[in-house]
Amino acid sequence: MSYRCSAAVLTAPGEPMRIEEIELAEPAAGEVLVRTVSAGICATDLHFAAGRFPYPTPTVLGHEASGVIEAVGPGVTGFTVGDRVIVCDQIFCGRCAACLSGAMVYCTDTSGKDRQRHRITLAGQPIRQYLGVSAFAELMLTDANALIPLPSALSHDAGALLGCCLTTGMASVFNIAQPKPGDSVAVFGCGGVGLGAVQGARIAGATQIIAVDLEDHRLAAAAKVGATVTVNASIKDPLEAIRAVAPNGVNLSIEAVGLVETAGQAFEALAPGGQATVLGMLPPGAAVPVPGRLLRHGRSLGGSIMGSVRTRADIPRYADLARTGMLEADDIATHHRPLREINEALRAATAREGIRQMIRFTL
Repeated sequence: MSYRCSAAVLTAPGEPMRIEEIELAEPAAGEVLVRTVSAGICATDLHFAAGRFPYPTPTVLGHEASGVIEAVGPGVTGFTVGDRVIVCDQIFCGRCAACLSGAMVYCTDTSGKDRQRHRITLAGQPIRQYLGVSAFAELMLTDANALIPLPSALSHDAGALLGCCLTTGMASVFNIAQPKPGDSVAVFGCGGVGLGAVQGARIAGATQIIAVDLEDHRLAAAAKVGATVTVNASIKDPLEAIRAVAPNGVNLSIEAVGLVETAGQAFEALAPGGQATVLGMLPPGAAVPVPGRLLRHGRSLGGSIMGSVRTRADIPRYADLARTGMLEADDIATHHRPLREINEALRAATAREGIRQMIRFTL
């Protein structure tokens, strides 16, 4: 048995997506079919849609999603039809050395990627599934290890954001930066990831949280969820503004933009011994210049995939933070559109309108 549904198909980089009928295979061993309810438009989707990072087309983009289980394949345990779930593209095998050491985002099992080549067909021809999810469709056929239960107290929007942006920002703070109470933190970029990092820093006890962005409405959102200082980098030099309130530099910085310039600024903003974490997707072949004089005093610059999240351990904790009100999620989902308006949603996301553009499906 196969399943048919509507999906936004990217036929070529830079081209508008087209609403087409696709066909998904019946869930095989370890797979789950999920009916999509909410899907956020991540900067990663924008990069691939524009062709900045090569990916086989045609394909169906989207990876930040939540939904309800429609069918389960053989051998799937812990999930049943009707369950509300968060979908996360960090699919792990649980058996390789990386998984067993807790570094699940660096899983070396390629079987999930191999399955991406034959899960979906368009007009009878196989098309590549995107990051094991392809969320801009009414149905998603995923590995069961991509799923995390979505508590009934949380909205599907919150679940979708916990599937990528909020979790990336939070995990970068808790797993990588690990601020101590009283530390100072600078966050470059106040989209969904940056706002997750701001909230993580607040929850961890940082007393000085400096948010940097080009958009006043995003800086206002950062202030609302915990930033103590906001800097509009289109008006002020961010390094000068940071040094005005933290003369020796900040203990930690998070880059959530994906530009060489902001990655360099995140490093230069550090106090001696400080640590900068780059989360944004830098252009292919990009190199970040690091001044040697600053390296000599123990500053460090590193990157991470999704904050080195341990999905089944970390995301339920973040969901609890959202459930109790310590983590703001729903207000970050600022715009909602149906699937047929996917191209307008991509345009708005590219223009940095609001915080997160969401595609909303009906059950």
